[in-house]
Amino acid sequence: MSSSERVAPGTRIGDYRIEGERRVEETGVIYDATHLVLPRHAAIKVALGKSAAVQMLREACVLEALSHPGVPRVYECGVLPDKRPWVALEAIDGASLATATKDTPIAIADLAMVMRACADILAHAHARGVVHHRLDESIVILTPNRTSPVCVRGWGHVVAHDSQHAADPSSDILALGALAYRALLRTPVGPGASAQRSCPEAPADLTKLIDEMLAADPKRRPTAADVSERAEWIAETMEAPRARVSTPTAGMQPLKRSITPDVVVRIRG
Repeated sequence: MSSSERVAPGTRIGDYRIEGERRVEETGVIYDATHLVLPRHAAIKVALGKSAAVQMLREACVLEALSHPGVPRVYECGVLPDKRPWVALEAIDGASLATATKDTPIAIADLAMVMRACADILAHAHARGVVHHRLDESIVILTPNRTSPVCVRGWGHVVAHDSQHAADPSSDILALGALAYRALLRTPVGPGASAQRSCPEAPADLTKLIDEMLAADPKRRPTAADVSERAEWIAETMEAPRARVSTPTAGMQPLKRSITPDVVVRIRG
């Protein structure tokens, strides 16, 4: 992206003033912005190219349809004078799970809470015919001061039930299981990986759940709603193990349920 395409601080986009650049994503550049009237801090995403614009707006439609406290809210959309579309999103502040666990193992209780929260978000999406498709620890943001203890970003590659590709919710369960395995053991998932064998000191209910999520046969994997319920039980009833327990990660907070299969997201293309 050329410097001329960058949006300079102080520039007005819609009713927002750009404060600075936050990060660059596959589909666009994210800027910090402040609403000119409301006491609102937002993240403005400006598309990179025509194909990226379609994907970016598709993601905005998905987020608007999901309306879950564990995904960013969409405030509004617009088009710049040079025809590049932009989207104003809720600014989600917090460390990613990847960053939070880079140097320090995650506490067992916090891992169960992360699994519960992510599974709740996925269950909400799956009930609406949406599969995230690219879940990993880099886009799971720890948000202890929000209603949901985590926020999942990166919904630009979702697979919807009426798209040309089959929407397989079990692929999200596999990804979440791999995420949990890496967080627990601090090693990638290899062939024949088993959390129960590799980490016998962890609660058996937790490692058994992770192994079921990693099952080679998609039909043997639990649903997201089942994972959320079982992880909640583990988080609330287990006695904190003495081994492998670190300082609580980002102060996980209880999660309010929001699984209501009353809306199905339909996306063309």
